[in-house]
Amino acid sequence: MRTANPITTAIRSWVLRSPGRLASGIAIMVAVLYLARLMVTAVTGAENSGSDVRAHDADTSNTSVTSTPAAAEEVTETAVATMSASSIGRSPATAAMYYANAFVDTTASPTQWAVALSRVTRPERVNDTLAAARPTAPVSILGPTRTLPGTGTTGTTVEIDTSAGTMTVAVTDTNDGWQVTSPLPTLDLDDVAAAAPTTGRTTTTATTTPSPVTAPSPQRIPESPSSSEPAPPAQQVTSPAPIPVPVPGPIPIPELDTPLPGPIA
Repeated sequence: MRTANPITTAIRSWVLRSPGRLASGIAIMVAVLYLARLMVTAVTGAENSGSDVRAHDADTSNTSVTSTPAAAEEVTETAVATMSASSIGRSPATAAMYYANAFVDTTASPTQWAVALSRVTRPERVNDTLAAARPTAPVSILGPTRTLPGTGTTGTTVEIDTSAGTMTVAVTDTNDGWQVTSPLPTLDLDDVAAAAPTTGRTTTTATTTPSPVTAPSPQRIPESPSSSEPAPPAQQVTSPAPIPVPVPGPIPIPELDTPLPGPIA
């Protein structure tokens, strides 16, 4: 014989005796579950929002810390010469120094010079007017870049000291990195010519060492021969032989002792 479960028997008897109690119990259970869900959602949502805010603050601080040194970092001509093409526009200083280094390069051909400048500005800006302002004499870059304070976030001004004066480069932040804006900076050609090293003409003075002066030796005066001594045959004066003068007239025929051969006419 099966024995009844005391737990299920008590629940069955409680439900059968009072259906109202069953409905109220179910409503209470639903309300408890709903309140529990609201409490869990409120707690987890607050935690998630707090973590999101902290993550956003951390990202903002990292971005500001990372961007501030890049914008304020000054570079030298040597550092730019060893950079790759993708790193040229990473900051205003690198773009400005690369432009100045390429602009004063007198060893590159006109095509190479234009291509180098087009990496930090639009190619159509490198025109004949800019080529006419290209230095023909060597120009030295004297120091690192100098980013001016107080410039905007999208535009920055950088100064570079050269032997021909200070070049002021205005750069702008674009999708391709920092680019030099128009009008493109140049140098005064008169200052370039004045700063070019001049080779002075070296004048050498020939040093003449005086030769020792020797006293002239006394010349020996030949003794005149005495009148009593006869002059040698070589020194005696001989008169020239008389030249025969031809006699005018017919040439005389010599008389021959023997007759001429052949018949006599």
